[in-house]
Amino acid sequence: MTDGLHMQLGDELVKEQLFFRKELRERIRWLIRLRWIAAGSSLVASWLVYYQWRTLPVVTVDLILLFVLLYNLGFHFIWRRLQTGNPREVKPLTIFTHAQIICDFSALYPLIYFTGNLHSPLLIFLIFHVILSGMLLSPLSCFLYCFSVPAVLGGLVTLQALEILPIQPAMFHGPSWVYRLYVPVDAPDMVPFFLLFVAALFITAFLVTSLKLSLRVKGRALLQVSKALDAGNVKLRALYKMVTEMGGCVSLQPLMDVATRNAARIMGVDTCSIKLLDDQRENLIFASTFGLGEEYKKNSRGVKVAGNPIAQKIMDGTLSVIGKIGEKDYSQYPEDIRKEGIASMICLPLSVGKTVSGIFCVYSAEPGTFSEDDVKFFSLMTDLTALSMENLKRDLDKSWFLQKAAHQLRSPLNTVLSMLNLIKNRYLGPVTPKQATTLDRSVKRLQILGDVVADLLNLEIKRMDLQKVVLHPVTAASVLNPLREPYQVLAAEKHVDVAFDIDKSLPPVLADEKLVDDLFTNLIANAVKYTPVGGAVRVTLSRENSKHVRFQVRDTGIGITPDDLPCIFTEFFRSANARQFEEEGTGLGLVVVKEIMDRLKGTISVKSTLGEGTCFTCRLPIADRPSANEDN
Repeated sequence: MTDGLHMQLGDELVKEQLFFRKELRERIRWLIRLRWIAAGSSLVASWLVYYQWRTLPVVTVDLILLFVLLYNLGFHFIWRRLQTGNPREVKPLTIFTHAQIICDFSALYPLIYFTGNLHSPLLIFLIFHVILSGMLLSPLSCFLYCFSVPAVLGGLVTLQALEILPIQPAMFHGPSWVYRLYVPVDAPDMVPFFLLFVAALFITAFLVTSLKLSLRVKGRALLQVSKALDAGNVKLRALYKMVTEMGGCVSLQPLMDVATRNAARIMGVDTCSIKLLDDQRENLIFASTFGLGEEYKKNSRGVKVAGNPIAQKIMDGTLSVIGKIGEKDYSQYPEDIRKEGIASMICLPLSVGKTVSGIFCVYSAEPGTFSEDDVKFFSLMTDLTALSMENLKRDLDKSWFLQKAAHQLRSPLNTVLSMLNLIKNRYLGPVTPKQATTLDRSVKRLQILGDVVADLLNLEIKRMDLQKVVLHPVTAASVLNPLREPYQVLAAEKHVDVAFDIDKSLPPVLADEKLVDDLFTNLIANAVKYTPVGGAVRVTLSRENSKHVRFQVRDTGIGITPDDLPCIFTEFFRSANARQFEEEGTGLGLVVVKEIMDRLKGTISVKSTLGEGTCFTCRLPIADRPSANEDN
């Protein structure tokens, strides 16, 4: 846990340094460009000033400015060299910034001296460099530069007072049409001005460094927030993938295995388990585990709820977080816990409403691993897992009931249908025309009911087969081509035009021939079935993008109302206009289509306008490699 904390702090430090390096790099480039402008402009300005005040030593000033341009050229090449350096290193940029500020001060002091010392208009550039050092360097460096300013300026004034250095004429001091700058001339009178300038310098340094430190603290806080958002986003995407994978399971055991495997990965631990209550609701039995040893699962066959306070607490609907398992005897099997190296865990009830069906646990080898945020996120994961399990149980119960009912109904239906056919065919005596009409209607109704029963049985068989399928590269065009002629003949009988547009150069899709055939058959048959006389159906197989092949069926049929569109993939659903247009139908064809697309990890979309037609678009994933297989 300590190593993880050090790694986290190191990661934050690296991010902060990278941010600071980016800021330094931008400001250094800006400073070099500004120096070109300042030095070049000063060269021109020096001659304008000399023209107005002949006392300015223009040659000396220009030599200093040329020196500035020369070392700025060197800085330019050094900066380009630093661009290719290690992006994680801030020290070279800091040294480079110091070098620039020192060189600028070295040039500014003689320029200030030759333009009037304390009377020089260039004093403002000293404040500018103090601001710059406060922004880019440490507060200590900023204040050291501040101390250097009064020291050097005071030294220059002293040397002038001792007549060691000659006194330079004050620029802009005297009558002028440009402007008049009122600065004391006598030395005693200059002390307040000097102290005022120094005070302004240090106040500026204090304000800049304080603001910079405040911004740096806020920057660190933003980095923390950004990191937390990134981590949360990664976890949510992983959780979405987990829920999607659980939604594709058709039996309880694979769903629980998906939950334990993904929970361990998302929570960053090595072990995870789901325990379910037995039929007597007295013992918790391992139903799915990830990372736990076989010996531990064998020895820990079950946990008696009555004899375990922790289990009782969880079964009452309360979460349990144990940061240090070794401190107390929390388990009925403490020796097995120690052998597995489990030091901390989170255990939450798998419940929907007030009904608890089991416990979901994650284990860590480090004590105190789980934070409050981890507990909240795992609570969300547990609730979604419990909901997925409950929904699957309901679907399985419904499927079992429907399959059982279908089996029970099939024999009596066939018997009744056979007896009606005997009567209809006059094997049991004469039948009046009115009786024959009634018999025909009864036989037709029973045949429709028989089709529903057959479709129910076929649907369950298809669902079981879906989980057994091993996906492999399939040429979709070779599956669609054989369907062209049969459906064109069927459509011609209804006076419906069917056209196929098949791109034969498409790459293989990751699928199964039987599933793709069922997919194509159901959608084309539906389009032909619900397109009136004189209508048209267009079947297209083309490339969507680099990852998907698009299969599209567009018709000019009866269409679907906006209210019915969300329900079309629901079992037994048939819209009112569909029932009116075609009496026969079970509402199971599109259910099969949706489940096939889910198994193939593709997508299906529908666009429809009532009375104008419908367009189904399926996107099938392209196989990555010719030999690619996918696990069940």
